[in-house]
Amino acid sequence: MIRALDRRLIDGVGIPSPLLMEHASHLVADVVRARYPLARRVVVLCGPGNNGGDGYAVVRHLSLAGVDARAVPVLPPTSVDCRLHAGIAARLGLVAEGVPPADLYVDAVFGTGQRAPVVLPPLVLEPGVPVLALDVPTGIDADTGARVGDFPRADHVVTIGRLKPFLFTEPVTWDLVDIGQERVAGGPQGAGEPDGIAVPEAVLVEALAPSPFSRGETKWSRGHVGVYAGSPEMAGAGALAARGALRAGAGLVTLLVPKEAWGRLGNLPPEIMVRERADLDRYDSLVVGPGLGRSADAEVRRIWTALAMPCVFDADALTALDGTPSPHLRLLTPHAGEAARLLGAPWRELEADRLTTARRLRAIAPAIYKGASPIVTGAPLRVVEGGRPQIATGGSGDVLAGICGALLARLRPQDRDDIEQIALRATWIHQRAGALAGPVGVGASDIADAIPRAAAESG
Repeated sequence: MIRALDRRLIDGVGIPSPLLMEHASHLVADVVRARYPLARRVVVLCGPGNNGGDGYAVVRHLSLAGVDARAVPVLPPTSVDCRLHAGIAARLGLVAEGVPPADLYVDAVFGTGQRAPVVLPPLVLEPGVPVLALDVPTGIDADTGARVGDFPRADHVVTIGRLKPFLFTEPVTWDLVDIGQERVAGGPQGAGEPDGIAVPEAVLVEALAPSPFSRGETKWSRGHVGVYAGSPEMAGAGALAARGALRAGAGLVTLLVPKEAWGRLGNLPPEIMVRERADLDRYDSLVVGPGLGRSADAEVRRIWTALAMPCVFDADALTALDGTPSPHLRLLTPHAGEAARLLGAPWRELEADRLTTARRLRAIAPAIYKGASPIVTGAPLRVVEGGRPQIATGGSGDVLAGICGALLARLRPQDRDDIEQIALRATWIHQRAGALAGPVGVGASDIADAIPRAAAESG
């Protein structure tokens, strides 16, 4: 899709390819200087194609700005534009033999066209020197985030034109520079594409408008959430899910745990009712699984197939399932380990291509594939802007399951599309609540208590 947008600028608008490269490289050089102002020696590792051509041009712009910048040809130039910019850099004396000492490396070896295997000549970089990747890190499939070659990992990416799916599967920070592709694509990313340009398989969701409550709502219209969770050994997980449902606006919340777990629920908000696990069809939604253990596997499978109300399946409940779709509305909320058990695949394999994993989960039911930037199923997949370190704490996923349960009970979904819209809203609220809860070190209960402020915020 990115290459097709480039062709629209070159062939449709009439911007010559070398001029487009010149514009992109100037913007990248500006980001390099802003991000690494103390880097006086910059080495740009250049490949044979247009990513390498951008790299040679970046060297020239950095040099003109007073930076000691040198290009290193990792592979000889082959594309027309790369040869053009490499020749200019060489005539200016900006091409080095070997890899000189550096305060910053810029990876401009391979870009969006990478597919396995990516094979490179031996390259030794100085340990501890940061690596900034130009557009796409070398060794990474831009569409999936899968590693397809061995190359030093990037610390930061300056991506050109449009966001690429790999940005939400790699633990990397990034800047986006605009070279005019949005104008020919017809608007913001994901808003629609002109004829001949493929719709993206995944889009970034950075903000959502709030879902307002109406004056006529009652506790019954806001729904009754049942939280089927919490074995005696892990009662707190169920309590956190119930707290998440309460803070997300459920009219009523009942925690369904064995009597022997009641004394271990801690400081449970007084609004949450506690009952034994019975009469499950009285609730508007169920959250099934947090802290449940494996003793209830048979009942979990019965709920999956028999109960008609919308249900969230999380944690231990996911392990009890065999991957057969339910005839009723369901939402899955697995992290990588839970997805591995559900899909019968190694978790590292699933994490290597998170977008494909999300599509595999969707074949069973709508899902939130949890991670630093969670993926919500749909067409296209929606990647929720993450990077919230506060979320990486025990019990945070239980809170997310509770938010999902509250929104299911209140919004009364009618089909899978409704479920996925609810999942998107729940995921965004959860991420925002993590940011509002405070610095790293806050607990999952603090995240739950920040939910009302997160839910009230507009995008």
